[in-house]
Amino acid sequence: MTLPMPAASDTIGLKIVTCVPRRSARIPTSSSMKGNVLRYRRSPTPSIAAFRNTIPFWAVDGLKAIDGLGRTMQDSGVRVSGDSMLGLKVHLVVTGGIAAVETVRLARELRRHGAQIIVTMTSEAKKIITPLAVGWATDGAVNSEWSSDLPGLSVPDVVLVAPATRNTLSKISRGAMDDPAMMAIAAASGAQKPVVLVPSMHDDLFDDPVTSDLLEDMERLGHHLLISPSDEGRRKQPPPDVIVRRTSSIVNGAREGTSSVAVIYGATEAKIDPVRVITNASSGRTGVVLSDHLERMGHRIIRVAGATEYPGPYPDIVARTPMEMIEAVDMIMEKQIPDVWIVAAAVLDYQPIAASAQKISSGLGGISIDLEPAPRLLHHIKEASPSSRVLSFKLETGVTPDELIARSRSHLEASRCDAVVANLMEHLHGAGPRGYLVTPEDEVTLHGPADLCRVVESMISRWSS
Repeated sequence: MTLPMPAASDTIGLKIVTCVPRRSARIPTSSSMKGNVLRYRRSPTPSIAAFRNTIPFWAVDGLKAIDGLGRTMQDSGVRVSGDSMLGLKVHLVVTGGIAAVETVRLARELRRHGAQIIVTMTSEAKKIITPLAVGWATDGAVNSEWSSDLPGLSVPDVVLVAPATRNTLSKISRGAMDDPAMMAIAAASGAQKPVVLVPSMHDDLFDDPVTSDLLEDMERLGHHLLISPSDEGRRKQPPPDVIVRRTSSIVNGAREGTSSVAVIYGATEAKIDPVRVITNASSGRTGVVLSDHLERMGHRIIRVAGATEYPGPYPDIVARTPMEMIEAVDMIMEKQIPDVWIVAAAVLDYQPIAASAQKISSGLGGISIDLEPAPRLLHHIKEASPSSRVLSFKLETGVTPDELIARSRSHLEASRCDAVVANLMEHLHGAGPRGYLVTPEDEVTLHGPADLCRVVESMISRWSS
């Protein structure tokens, strides 16, 4: 699929196709999340910002940068990608690991989501990346020496230590405060503000029992750890978008009104023969974008993905057939009952009664395939999880918006859902509104993906309050 290009600054169209491994549905094991430790699993495809159509955007005009309103942007400006960290003060602590070279990308990603950055560098970090580069990326002053105003005592909403070297972990464990960076961490901890640590080191150091003890100390102190898988013999720093998504989720997760949300998205398929399937058209984009935004806003997300063509975080469960999606629902229910189910998947209404055991010859003049109703996912969710709220999606073609909304209200009654996002196929590519959020009481026009995300998140927060 060709990615949308809402801003003139996007001068290259990227064609990215996600191939989800075909395997049985599964639920994450407890080893993937333990206490405050998130063990980051690398996605099979790169992640991209969820809100590419958000304004104001910055476009390149010759050697000048111009925003969507025609104003010139300063050289260090960034294009807004989301608002999950809008108004949040992030104290970025950069220590002396080689991953400090990623600081520029990380700082700018934080700013794209609205963060206000205070930055402190250790003396060892300045040997790897210059304060000049970091100051440009953060659009602010860089603290590295003791000073009379002690900026480290200005309590932020979160302290993000990236990279967090083993030496840094050791200092935190001992309570050392021998430089402004350590003071910033201690002050935030004392004020009961979250501290997010991103360890980065060689596997030999990470696997040392002393490091294991230090990581346990960080958990005991209530700090959050973002740990990447081993890659090329190293525990590398995760990509900036992963760090920012998890950091915003941690900070926003402390607010009232957050929920556990299971998001089911992507297409389903059923076999015709060993090499052919019947399927519905769906890229999975809406589910990826929506789950990304909800996670950033602090909701606890479980992702169930069918066949998708849109890059995003690796799903917790892969389910490519209607029955696999029902099995995924049961597996989730065994672990916890979500507060909210979002069913954005294109689930087959009909499937072949029996698939051919052998490939059907292409030389036949024609074939007929007998279909039967596929298992009803929404019905199963309401039966298995009657106390949960359910948001479903409905796609129609060739009807007026009024008829679409009327059919959606009938769908609400028949499916016993709490809300439905109604779409017209003709409007999905910019010919009209992105859709309508229909509830028993009202309907809201949705003008784009960012609008959809904000309206749905607001509704979920109201449901849980």
